[in-house]
Amino acid sequence: MANPNKAVALMGLVEAKLLEFFDPDPVPPVVPPLGGGTTTVWHLSGDVIAPPPWVIGEDGTCETCDGCGPYLWMRLAQRWRQGQSQNMTASAAVIPKCGQARGVTIEVGIARCHPLDGDPEVYQNKGLVLLDDSWRLDLALCAALKEAERLDIAKETGVGTGSPEGPEGMVLTWAQSAYAQF
Repeated sequence: MANPNKAVALMGLVEAKLLEFFDPDPVPPVVPPLGGGTTTVWHLSGDVIAPPPWVIGEDGTCETCDGCGPYLWMRLAQRWRQGQSQNMTASAAVIPKCGQARGVTIEVGIARCHPLDGDPEVYQNKGLVLLDDSWRLDLALCAALKEAERLDIAKETGVGTGSPEGPEGMVLTWAQSAYAQF
């Protein structure tokens, strides 16, 4: 019997598309990610995304980070019901009935080593890698949501804005959310 939890099916579609768009060795004419790809998507929980130590080189610099690769992750960020306030303060709480349509927010992101000091050429390259990463995350989310609608897993979908964080601790991340109503 198939899992009746549509969030599980949606997460599987998102993971498959992330792996497709971040494939380190794609079939030509597809171009590999500018900063290198990965074959692993990490499933996270909680509200703090802390990349593991291997994102940075063993000596704590990006220069020795050969093979560190990107840290590509996803998490179920929210479950909600249609009409529910996203800002659940006591004065603004809207509590929908259980019969309301359900939905989820899925957050995806990527983290890479980013030097705190470097020459302008290094910063230029890191900026281009981030631009490529942000484009790939957006494409992967849109492709997964279109597939979810085609397969009747989700009815209403959308992709939120993406934004960078860092480079605290020499790690720069890009994260973006997708929304799906079942």
